[in-house]
Amino acid sequence: MRIINLIDNISYQSDLKSEHGLSFYIETKKHKILFDTGQSSAFIENAKNLGVDLTQVDTVIISHGHYDHGGGLKAFLELNSQARVYIQANAFNPYYSKNSDQLHYIGLDTSLMDKNQIKLVDRDTYVIDQSLILYASIKQIKLSPLGNNVLVEKRGFDIKEDPFLHEQNLVIQENNHIVLMAGCAHNGVLNIVEQVNARLKSSVTHVFGGFHLYNLTKDVYEDDKRILELGNELLKTKACFFTGHCTGTKAFDTLKQLMKDKIDYISVGRNIEI
Repeated sequence: MRIINLIDNISYQSDLKSEHGLSFYIETKKHKILFDTGQSSAFIENAKNLGVDLTQVDTVIISHGHYDHGGGLKAFLELNSQARVYIQANAFNPYYSKNSDQLHYIGLDTSLMDKNQIKLVDRDTYVIDQSLILYASIKQIKLSPLGNNVLVEKRGFDIKEDPFLHEQNLVIQENNHIVLMAGCAHNGVLNIVEQVNARLKSSVTHVFGGFHLYNLTKDVYEDDKRILELGNELLKTKACFFTGHCTGTKAFDTLKQLMKDKIDYISVGRNIEI
């Protein structure tokens, strides 16, 4: 299995674009997978420069209903007419970030909802095949991101805190490895890992995705004490973590000092072989 970062907040290569977003290309023995699309078509240009042919992708996963993970979906569908796109049924609901009294739309393009390639998933556990499983409805038990408190959902005339029922995580099983792909881990990366392990009755070996330790709306990080508490709990899971995007570089540096080789930053163009 190989996993290539197509979009992240950081690129160290001049020929690869960066943006506030996330996108991974994953190649397994059976599948060519696109996990999230960033916020624009930049991931497509990066894929070309990295030698990744997105027309051959057969499976697309959109982790949740935010623009920085599904904003490039329209561009992808114009490029690829055969891939199946799996997205939670409520991911097209109206989602906003809140700053004082101002609301800013951060949701998806709702015109894509009825496209033939879209599969709206309405289950907590959805088995695509023997090697691919989607897990949703993760309970926020401990160390969930504090930055969630500025993220809301419109329900009629009401504004409610987003419970992130639209967030889903992909598990890939191959060669005795269990790889967990998360988007922003709004339900808490620790909660996701522990609850996926419980449902699988096995242990995740590798985790990819953001941890949402950086609040973009308010431009603040979670405090170091809480970040270190999270790091200590993640070490107990025995998994290796590859993070970026909404984790933020400052929080990553704090985690790296504690977790050493159990965590790495995966910027645009990084290619991880598992």
